[in-house]
Amino acid sequence: MSGKSIREVQQSFAESLGFGKETIWDLLSNRQSEILEKKIRTLIPDPENYKQRAVFDRIRQTLFDAVWEQRKYTNGQSLTSIFYVLVATDETDEDDARNSTKWSCHPVFRARRCVSSRNGRSNNSVDCCMIYVDENGRVYQNWKSYLDNNELPEGIMVAPPRGVYKLTSKGRVILQSRETPAAGAIRKAVGVLDTASAVGGLGATAVPVIGMFCTVAAPIVLTASIVGGGCAVYSTLRAGAQLIDRSMHDQSINVTDRTARGQWLGVVGGVVGLGASRATSNAIKVTNAGKRVGTVAQWTVNGMNISSIAMSATGLTNGIIDLVLKHDDGDDISTLDVLQLSASLFLFTHSLYNFQLASSIIDDTSNKRIGSYRKTLSNRQRRMFDKMVKETTRIKGVRQANVDIIRNVNDIPSRQQFNDLYKINTKLKEHDIIPSFAAKGKGVLLNGQVITNAADLRANVQHNIGPDIIARVTNPKPDTFQGFGTSGNNAAFRSSRFLNPHEIAKNERRKRLCRIFELVQKARKVLPELFDKKSDDSIISEESYNTLLLLFDNFDDDIRQFALQLTATFLKRYRDGLHEKLQFYISSESVLYRIGTHILRKYPSFTVEKLERKEEKIMDAIYEYFISLNPNNYQGRLNRCDVCGYFYQICEL
Repeated sequence: MSGKSIREVQQSFAESLGFGKETIWDLLSNRQSEILEKKIRTLIPDPENYKQRAVFDRIRQTLFDAVWEQRKYTNGQSLTSIFYVLVATDETDEDDARNSTKWSCHPVFRARRCVSSRNGRSNNSVDCCMIYVDENGRVYQNWKSYLDNNELPEGIMVAPPRGVYKLTSKGRVILQSRETPAAGAIRKAVGVLDTASAVGGLGATAVPVIGMFCTVAAPIVLTASIVGGGCAVYSTLRAGAQLIDRSMHDQSINVTDRTARGQWLGVVGGVVGLGASRATSNAIKVTNAGKRVGTVAQWTVNGMNISSIAMSATGLTNGIIDLVLKHDDGDDISTLDVLQLSASLFLFTHSLYNFQLASSIIDDTSNKRIGSYRKTLSNRQRRMFDKMVKETTRIKGVRQANVDIIRNVNDIPSRQQFNDLYKINTKLKEHDIIPSFAAKGKGVLLNGQVITNAADLRANVQHNIGPDIIARVTNPKPDTFQGFGTSGNNAAFRSSRFLNPHEIAKNERRKRLCRIFELVQKARKVLPELFDKKSDDSIISEESYNTLLLLFDNFDDDIRQFALQLTATFLKRYRDGLHEKLQFYISSESVLYRIGTHILRKYPSFTVEKLERKEEKIMDAIYEYFISLNPNNYQGRLNRCDVCGYFYQICEL
């Protein structure tokens, strides 16, 4: 179609897809999903680049799911039609755009939603709301919503009004032209804000990086925090708005979706990062005011900063991978992608800086408290105090050791304890015992095992008063603190072996195929005329397997023969009429399955003689079931649409 104008292309579409002034639909039953899948594959064929095929498979699946979901408005059947929106990329005038030869083409599915009659028996939807599903799988509830919120490229869009191809009395296609949302002032302003925020965030990132290695002037740090914080807030709001927009247009907001995952990381990372930054600022204010940051507050601030580092690092990694994948897939990289990456980078570096800052505040607070207490000790007491501090730090790590040391210093203010320990230090060495500070201010901990106090320990060791405390110390000197590692149980779990699910599935498949073959042969012997050419082609299917399994596993030979014979009678009497009314093919095995399940549900204990007397009732029930597949066969009252004023109903799929 190269060189043709938009009007010429749309005229060609109208002649092949339209029918005068009628609103036409393609009807698919809920069992003909493969036809829709083939349509979508025709619209979006595999790319030449083999590496991109997985991406195209995902796009096709998203579009299929969105279109197939709209069956909820048409009694479980799919009632859709395709039209095309062409966007003129070299024109700004709506009238001139129709003659443009530079355009992009975008297929859109429209699905029936509302009908004009209150009882739903009319299929008239001329002035009613219709559902529109674009090539990205975005769902719009009416034509105005599509015009105002589509994601078409910047330019003038030209399409048949409401997505219905109609011809004038002279045979010319009726078209509608208007500016795409991307060309509007609001979208352009948002784009400018995205760019400015992304640049500001990248610039602000440099300051905390430098601050981790050298001192940065306070005004510069403050300015960078304001700019970067503004970028983070804006990016968080934009990511949240994008998630809301995706939800409103029935796009996935699950974290398994690549785009939604990036937006969720942007929202969560922004909230956690900004909260951690605020908590660190409060800790700085408390410290500068000469007050001690409590242990719970310390853990809270550090926990928030660690969470922020983890979330922003995840967002940063995800953003980089997304940009690489988009580049490889040939997708456009938007300013929003860069903005989210910039915000994640700022939050990551800022959180690292905050964590370093918060840690230094907490450590400084602890060290000052310990240092000021140490200065009050005599030389002898100080040597013993230092030994206990060193041992406590060795076996518990700096942070926990500081907590335990300060707690003991606060709870046991007497310096005499260090004199007592100094006096018996030689005896403790002989037994390879090293004292440290016990947790929660409970006194002295011997080899990480026995808790006591210095006075009782000295009385027992020097003067043999009281129980033998040293004899209770059976543990050797504790190992040095190593931080948090992987437990042996976890390692054992990782090395354990499980049955391969693929092998299980393969073996089950073999068994099922053998069972299907056996059942088909039995069915052919019972009633060979039931298996026409079409049934023969589809008999080796999931439904056919379940049908025959139901028939042969739940009925004896007489009832089995009755069900097969009744199926043949039903098809002979009703198949052509149902096909004409429903406009889709009814397979033999679907009728057989419905008859079998109906017998099990309504007449589970009947003999074949009793079933023969219910033959007409059974066929009437099965006929009513297939008639219920009619897209106009609504049950109960219909809802009035707030937009068009007509009527719709949503069924369970």
